[in-house]
Amino acid sequence: MENRSHALWAGFFTVAMLCATVFAGIWFNRDKTQRVEYQIVSQRAVTGLNPQAAVRYKGLAVGRVDKIDFDPAQAGQILIDISIDPDTPITQTTFATLGYQGVTGIAFVELDDENTNPVKITMNEGKFPRIPLHPGLFERLEQSSARILNNVELVSERMAQMFTPENQKTILGAFSSTSSATTRWKGVAEALEPGVNALPGLLHQTDLTLMSVQNLSKSTTQLSQQLTELTHDLQNPDGALHHTLSTFSNLGDSLQSETLPGISALTNDASGSMKSFNHAMEELKEHPQNLIFGKPAPTPGPGEAGYVEPGR
Repeated sequence: MENRSHALWAGFFTVAMLCATVFAGIWFNRDKTQRVEYQIVSQRAVTGLNPQAAVRYKGLAVGRVDKIDFDPAQAGQILIDISIDPDTPITQTTFATLGYQGVTGIAFVELDDENTNPVKITMNEGKFPRIPLHPGLFERLEQSSARILNNVELVSERMAQMFTPENQKTILGAFSSTSSATTRWKGVAEALEPGVNALPGLLHQTDLTLMSVQNLSKSTTQLSQQLTELTHDLQNPDGALHHTLSTFSNLGDSLQSETLPGISALTNDASGSMKSFNHAMEELKEHPQNLIFGKPAPTPGPGEAGYVEPGR
């Protein structure tokens, strides 16, 4: 009996030492870091997220998930209590998403910021600051997949509508028309083949024409240069044009000062001669006998020999 009693006490002592060791290990290994508590608000599923899951900010581990529960104030809303390091820059535009580790399906909370409002979030009336939960990558892929499937179904329905028997006949008729058009185009290509074969000669002729145009352009340039030189020579004070104009100017002055007065005097003499000639012609017209017998002597006047008084 005494041996059994000692063995029983030894067993109690061993169990107590093991419990004390485990308690001491838990006590000394507990997380002594002071953290700040926040609440993540979600209207969507949080599949794979469990308490003690990691919380990361831009990929850095900053805390853990403490509790996941429904919001008693709003049906269908989930509240996720998290505690993170106080140095984490949680602002008014910080949001949360769910990330997944590999293919295990274990989720963690990923915090990020839109960087549009740097004001830090604060506790309001004793309530934990709330952070909205945005759709994660897989959720966005799921939503995109749903839209893609809807579009595929819509395309399938339209394809089925398009390939009705009536439309099939129309499509076959279009193919037949296309075949006829292809045959016609083949004939057009054969008709155009001589013209295509003549293109090299036409291109050669075009090159010759271009060379001729270039030569003409050079000749025009040379002619322009010559005209420029001629214009310069004509405008030169010592040039032939200026000398000719000076000669004509001197000739004009000479005509005005010497020749024109002589011509004017000659014109006056000719005018007097013409008057005398006209007077003679008038007398000849009145007395044509004067041309044969000569001009009669004038009648004697008073006091002259042969004068006869009138009335005798």
